[in-house]
Amino acid sequence: MLQESCSTLELQNEIDDCLSSSSKLLEYSRNAETLILPSNQCIPGMWSTEQSVIITEHSNYYEQMTLVIKQIKESGPDAPKPSLPKRPKSKLDSLFTQAKKRKTFNPQELHDYLRSKCVDHCGIDKKFLVEDVWNIQGILSTEQLLNILRRAARQVKRCEAQMLLLYIKFGAFLVRVKAWHEDKYDKNEIKESWRDWLKTNIDYSDRHARRLRNLSRVLEGYPRFGLVGLPVSYFTAGKLKDITEMLSNPEYAEYWRQPLPATTNETPQSQ
Repeated sequence: MLQESCSTLELQNEIDDCLSSSSKLLEYSRNAETLILPSNQCIPGMWSTEQSVIITEHSNYYEQMTLVIKQIKESGPDAPKPSLPKRPKSKLDSLFTQAKKRKTFNPQELHDYLRSKCVDHCGIDKKFLVEDVWNIQGILSTEQLLNILRRAARQVKRCEAQMLLLYIKFGAFLVRVKAWHEDKYDKNEIKESWRDWLKTNIDYSDRHARRLRNLSRVLEGYPRFGLVGLPVSYFTAGKLKDITEMLSNPEYAEYWRQPLPATTNETPQSQ
């Protein structure tokens, strides 16, 4: 009974999504003049080839969903769950995504920006996690609150730097493991593909593993990146090309090749 309820809920969610997306598609088509047109489209208000493909994919999907919904209504709740059409990989929202102004840096600006995000050392102070400062009691002055916030933000940046260093090292190890797997796979000693083998043995996504391998290929020889207190997503979301260009400058490359400083015990003032 519980399984049937879950299936019913899933179907209802699919139906709701379908109806919502159908309305959105109609709304989009009425407002074609607001589209951000690709470079290959010079006539305002006309759909480009790429946009037409997206619309066709979704139109076919919702037509099929309409038939499935009709079947569901006519068959009643006791009928088995029908096969649902596969949702398109493209997004309708991509037709209307406003062009975001991304801040771009030249090599010198990127070098200076990354340096400005460096922390004194990577790694979090475990003591700070269990201190009583988190259990705020009574009335604190503005300066006291700001002091806690500054210390906490510094710890977060140190933790992010440590995670970046770990991801770089893990990515480098994944490069070696993938080469080992390819050798075993070619010799027919391993039957599973790399993607399946990775998922089966460590429950890890091939997509994420690929990003970390790319990360390590660019940053592995530059230990100083282990002090950059930025999320790893900053580096994996299209920044590696810019960083590669930056590192082609011998002066900048030499700076990032410097070894990490030895970890020192924190004093209350440095927290």
